[in-house]
Amino acid sequence: MTKEQLFIQLVEALAQENLFYGHAVIDAEDEVMMVMMHVFSETVPQILSTGSQEIPLALQESARSLIKQRIKGNQPMAYLVGHVSFAGLEFNCDQRALVPRSPIAELIVHDFYPWLQKNKIKSVLDLCTGSGCIGISIGHYFQKAVVELSDISVDALALAQTNINKHQLNSRVNIVHSDLFASIDRSYSLIVSNPPYVSEAEYQELPDEYKSEPKLGLVTERQGLQIPVEILYQSVEYLEIGGHLILEVGYSDEDLATEFPEIPFQWVDFSNGGQGVCVFSRETLLEYRPYFKQFLTEKRD
Repeated sequence: MTKEQLFIQLVEALAQENLFYGHAVIDAEDEVMMVMMHVFSETVPQILSTGSQEIPLALQESARSLIKQRIKGNQPMAYLVGHVSFAGLEFNCDQRALVPRSPIAELIVHDFYPWLQKNKIKSVLDLCTGSGCIGISIGHYFQKAVVELSDISVDALALAQTNINKHQLNSRVNIVHSDLFASIDRSYSLIVSNPPYVSEAEYQELPDEYKSEPKLGLVTERQGLQIPVEILYQSVEYLEIGGHLILEVGYSDEDLATEFPEIPFQWVDFSNGGQGVCVFSRETLLEYRPYFKQFLTEKRD
């Protein structure tokens, strides 16, 4: 059997099942390519250029085994292979943290243009870091920046540390165990965060693949807005003058904009898909801080 034949066979096997794609892949073909990259230890161009190559039976069975596990357990394939690509880099990936898939990757590889000036990003906090993919990618591409990765989950931080080690960034990237800003004691030129922004009701309706991920990284109160608004409110105290916050709220973007009609949210338009990432200067956060405070102190579910 050739690589091309195996690819077609595996795609057909997945297509017959009721599976959800969205954890670093967009469809069955994308997911099978992830499997083949893992099994053959090759890049996409290498696989595509050797489609007529015959495959040893052992490698065929390794690929089929992963597909069978995927179908049986409804886990994201990224967990099964144990790694995933993000911002052009490879990250260790397991159930201690969400599968890396934030559209913020596109911002990172394009130096946050046109929102920020690269030479002004000297210190970065990746809040609710999970696997560390966002902060570590910033550390990789912004070689003069010092980065801190913060999370409430000790397990997630342990995974993030393996990724720091993987990319040999221990001299400029470190971890901080903190419940949002509780243990943060300095200011930054950039805070970036992909926090929980899913409501409990929405979570119950999500495909099974999401149930393999830590719920702590997905769900927050107040229809998915509690933690995002806390970050919007508190970030001012931890940003340097001229600093910025980049916050991802995904499909909760409409809810957030509706909740605060007075605020002119600046939403990022992505070329590679994704939504719900807003950019705030420290000055704008300070201007609209009373609205965030009012939400946190007066509104109730």
